[in-house]
Amino acid sequence: MYQIWPHPLLAGDMSLNDQVHIRNAEAAQLARTLARQTGKTMSEIVLDALRQYRPGRHGRAPRKEVEAWRRLLREDRERGLTPAEVPVEALYDETTGLPV
Repeated sequence: MYQIWPHPLLAGDMSLNDQVHIRNAEAAQLARTLARQTGKTMSEIVLDALRQYRPGRHGRAPRKEVEAWRRLLREDRERGLTPAEVPVEALYDETTGLPV
């Protein structure tokens, strides 16, 4: 008897769970254009892009930079240049709950 589902070609590494849908119109158009220009499939284009992608460094700020900012803020506070912190509650009317 002929097996309809699951299709033998979709078994193993190529299951439906491995599909990726491009929901961003610009990304889909770019992938289609690149695929057409290069003769590759959209899957190959996306795979190449993912292999080349390296996220930017989002580490902590250097210690010297943090210390410099803290020093500047401290000096501003001493000179009275920074306003005192306002509690969040002060921004809303007590009776209506709306912003003042």
